[in-house]
Amino acid sequence: MKQLKGACLCGAVEYTIPDALRYAGYCHCSECRRFSGSASSAFGGIPKERFRLLKGEHAIRHYAKSAATVLAFCGTCGSSLYADKPQRGMLHLRLGSLLDEPSLAPQAHAHVASKAAWHEIGDDLPRFDGPSNLSQRAAPAG
Repeated sequence: MKQLKGACLCGAVEYTIPDALRYAGYCHCSECRRFSGSASSAFGGIPKERFRLLKGEHAIRHYAKSAATVLAFCGTCGSSLYADKPQRGMLHLRLGSLLDEPSLAPQAHAHVASKAAWHEIGDDLPRFDGPSNLSQRAAPAG
């Protein structure tokens, strides 16, 4: 299976994952906007055990947003890397941190009811006012 490589902006953190995202989407909630510094956060779901850190464990910082979500970022450059979903055993990898293009593109928009008023969604993907049901419709593990 093809491997995808990812990294933070400064290169202190590098990782690899198989090209087997279970689901992918855009989150428009205010917390993801702040964490990504953008109108939305493009993410892909991958089982945590499939994420392989190549270098930079010392550089990764964590912020426990809640019991269900622990955010990870590079402590050197601040790049957003992923949201650990420990209760589900999944990582919501920030697609912008990938150096390679995954075969699965975002499938839907989540938390559209709280999107930034100044942002217009310009595609025809399904939209959910709250959380999407992407993880329940996940593609089979590859």
